[in-house]
Amino acid sequence: MSWFKKFIKFITPLSSDELPNPLKQKVVETELVRARNNKGRYVADDVNTPDVNEAYTTVKKKRGRPRKKK
Repeated sequence: MSWFKKFIKFITPLSSDELPNPLKQKVVETELVRARNNKGRYVADDVNTPDVNEAYTTVKKKRGRPRKKK
């Protein structure tokens, strides 16, 4: 891209697609993991509730940083 095109792009206003939208919902990645009680043991599924699975819960997925190179 030439310097003139960069300059024109810099001074022209952004289109509605390029503007940040504060009302836009953020995407939250979730992960299905085994449920644990306060002792750290797995929780079993309750047979009396066939539509709900108590053995698994959803948690937000951790966003890790890349490791530092030595």
